[in-house]
Amino acid sequence: MNSSENLRGLILVMIGPGGAGKSAIMKAIIEHYANIQQLATATTRDIRTGEQQGREHLFVSPQQFQAMIAKDELLEHQEVTPGKFYGIPRQTVADCLKSAQVRIADIEVLGARKLARAYPENVVQVFVTVPGGTIAEQSQVLEERMRRRDDGATDIYHRLQRAKELELPYQSRCDYVVVNDTLAGAVASTRAIVEKELARRGLAGASQ
Repeated sequence: MNSSENLRGLILVMIGPGGAGKSAIMKAIIEHYANIQQLATATTRDIRTGEQQGREHLFVSPQQFQAMIAKDELLEHQEVTPGKFYGIPRQTVADCLKSAQVRIADIEVLGARKLARAYPENVVQVFVTVPGGTIAEQSQVLEERMRRRDDGATDIYHRLQRAKELELPYQSRCDYVVVNDTLAGAVASTRAIVEKELARRGLAGASQ
């Protein structure tokens, strides 16, 4: 287990199901704060339009990912959807926290939980969800958003199953919950969280 003692850095972990809007909120936060960058996690999925190697993720082959596991270079790793692996590079996290940097990351539930346990004083978990008073209602909203995005039927099925069984029940264990009813409102709520956590640690929030 790593220790949070004498580490001044901060990692804001955005958690939530696919379709909740984590990426859009993260992008807005990064654009607003000059000193907040995305924590690059390792993944075997394909790079998407607008992404850059080493900025959003370390895009690696399945063989490279397995080599990272074998060398114990990942703090945690999971197969999030069939054939798509994600992991948290151990050294990247350590370097960030030791040098008092601020990072924001989109990490799935199991990885977020392990990261928070390893660095309890330096990790803040923010759960991003959609409107709805129950998991069933939230799942329906998520499905509607995924279909509007034209996600594949198989991908929607796996994402909804994961949301119902693993992700949505986890929100009660997070430090904050942001309901993404409108993107502007969700971004404002997240910025308020960022300001609070930066001030609590004596870290400056440099706006762009």
